[in-house]
Amino acid sequence: MQQQIGQWYEKHGEKAVELSKELWGYREASLQEFKSCKAVARFMEGEGFAVKQIDAENRGGEPNTVVARWGAGKPVIGILGELDALPGLGQEALPHQAPLEGPGHGCGHNLMGAGNAAAACALKEAMEAEGLAGTVVYIGCPAEETLQGKVFLARDGYFDDLDLALVWHPGACDMNFGEMEMNAMTSVLYKFYGRTAHGAHPWEGRSALDAAELTSIGSQYLREHMTEKCRLHHVYHAAGEQPNIVPDFASIYFYIRSQDDYNEELVRRMNLIAQGAATMTETRMEMEVKTSCHGYFCNHTLAKYTYEAALKVPALAYGEEDYAFARELYQNVTGNPAPAETIPTGLKKPDGEVKYSYGSTDVGEASYVVPTIQVFGCGAVKDMPSHHWGIAAGAGVGIGQKAMLYAGKVLAQTGYDAVKNPKIIEESWAEFREKFGTEKPYVCRLK
Repeated sequence: MQQQIGQWYEKHGEKAVELSKELWGYREASLQEFKSCKAVARFMEGEGFAVKQIDAENRGGEPNTVVARWGAGKPVIGILGELDALPGLGQEALPHQAPLEGPGHGCGHNLMGAGNAAAACALKEAMEAEGLAGTVVYIGCPAEETLQGKVFLARDGYFDDLDLALVWHPGACDMNFGEMEMNAMTSVLYKFYGRTAHGAHPWEGRSALDAAELTSIGSQYLREHMTEKCRLHHVYHAAGEQPNIVPDFASIYFYIRSQDDYNEELVRRMNLIAQGAATMTETRMEMEVKTSCHGYFCNHTLAKYTYEAALKVPALAYGEEDYAFARELYQNVTGNPAPAETIPTGLKKPDGEVKYSYGSTDVGEASYVVPTIQVFGCGAVKDMPSHHWGIAAGAGVGIGQKAMLYAGKVLAQTGYDAVKNPKIIEESWAEFREKFGTEKPYVCRLK
């Protein structure tokens, strides 16, 4: 590992851990990462970065996004973090379920927000020490859980000048190097407006709830006619207040996932179902598209070089206190005895083959603009389900914090190698152009 990267972590690693604890405590939901934004901005300013705090939606709201820059000229190495927590997953940093009211970091984004910021700082330290030309950009992004943050940022050009984009996301597995394809996702809130009536005379009303329920039923019949890689998820946002009042307003919120080239067609069919439900109930339907995010596409070249960078970093290691916490957490979450290896620490060598994931990430938006890698894994107890209180618990203690420091070194080393060896960037862009047939394939799907 490059000497100054290691030295930065020796001097400042604990400060990065404290930042991760601060973000873990704020546990702010998507687009509401106001305190987290300020905390990360202070951290980056203290490390000599020029920092802007912005509202990702660009509507003049309170800032929820950090854009920190250091250096000048090419290459421009981008490192992306995430700040948001998940509704209903507040959890103490304990190996048994101990709920806290409100959101919680059930995906470990506090580790990304702090750890990936630390990686940018360590890369800056190495470049300064060796007098290397180039620019380091850290973007602390909001609203990954709703797949909005990076869509807004890509729309407004924040990734346009990057030569590479590097990301680490914690996970309950050995570290792998992003050789996956993930689903595109469009989220739509279908809102229905009817006419209220007393339950004794329901024929005088037009039930918005009936329309929402018929939309749900229609989506179930659509499942037979989707491709096998599609996923539909929904919740009701409004469904009336009293059983004996015909609801004049109801809404149902859908996540519509599929491979990229099928997403617009699947959304079109869902829209027809919702409109049909409105027709059947003589209500009025409105659609509110919350986001429309591209799928994530891997860059095998960048995966290879990131793995080679990881081999230069001292291995991730834990102590008995960490393993004791992990064993208890594993048993409490799964109901089974803990395995011998409860905390993943290994590296999975890239093999050049794409693995398909049915999930989604707005990192996919960046992957359409610039060669991008999302390193995934470490920082959670083995076999922990995603979006779970068990992840939130591990993200607040050494299990997550030590992996965060390790992963940051991997990203910093990757950025350093790319600055020193221009062919890493050149070859990554050559694969990008070959995949998309152009250097600028990105078109924002949000209207």
